Amino acid sequence: MSSWNLLIIGGSAHLVDLDSEVIEISGFGSFPGKAIKNQKIGTEFDLFGEKSLIVEYSMSDIQSNINRGPQIILPKDIAWMIHKSGLKPGDTAIEAGTGSAALTLSLAQAVAPNGKVITFEKNSKHSEIARKNLDMSSWKDLVQINKAELAETTEVIRADAIFLDLPNPEQLISWAEKSLKVGGFMMIYVPTSNQVEKSLNSLDDWKQIEIVEVIQREWQARTGALRPKSSMIGHTGFIVSARWNG
Repeated sequence: MSSWNLLIIGGSAHLVDLDSEVIEISGFGSFPGKAIKNQKIGTEFDLFGEKSLIVEYSMSDIQSNINRGPQIILPKDIAWMIHKSGLKPGDTAIEAGTGSAALTLSLAQAVAPNGKVITFEKNSKHSEIARKNLDMSSWKDLVQINKAELAETTEVIRADAIFLDLPNPEQLISWAEKSLKVGGFMMIYVPTSNQVEKSLNSLDDWKQIEIVEVIQREWQARTGALRPKSSMIGHTGFIVSARWNG
């Protein structure tokens, strides 16, 4: 059992499990979970001399606190993938592989409250990390993790959208054609142009093929010195989208 909420201490936000016996906050220390468990959400209280507040968390809070195993898909790419796929409440999404579940978490939110996400991850260490990250989400029960590799021989699963974050997605095109609904989108995420080309060579029967690279530039929020930050998030991956017309 777990009860995740956002604890704000002096302007610093921390995702915590209120059911934990001991809660540890970096830079603040450890304290019994019962010290905050019964505090009213949205009402300020004193926590060992610090003004504190418990509020409901958002997806961005979860994404900021996930345990990272394999490389994750960043929010800038996740947002475009879900937007382009047209994923909506009640849909079924297929994902391979799960990795640290960064994309999985957002897929589950998109299909809530009565959709489902079926995700495949053959690496047992990665699937365990994914499960722990999913436990922070109120939509975790919508996710089915298969500790296996999605392959051409995998049984057909009817899906509204398919998301592939794998080294060789071109090997699953035929399977996707049998599983994806007519008019549904397949989203492929790969880091190199070589992989993009291999994917394109396998999409002869697909329509509305598009390749997107999302670049994110942040600005420093300082009064009197408003300008872009010196560093930015550049290339992380290519997003190939394709629509199956049957």
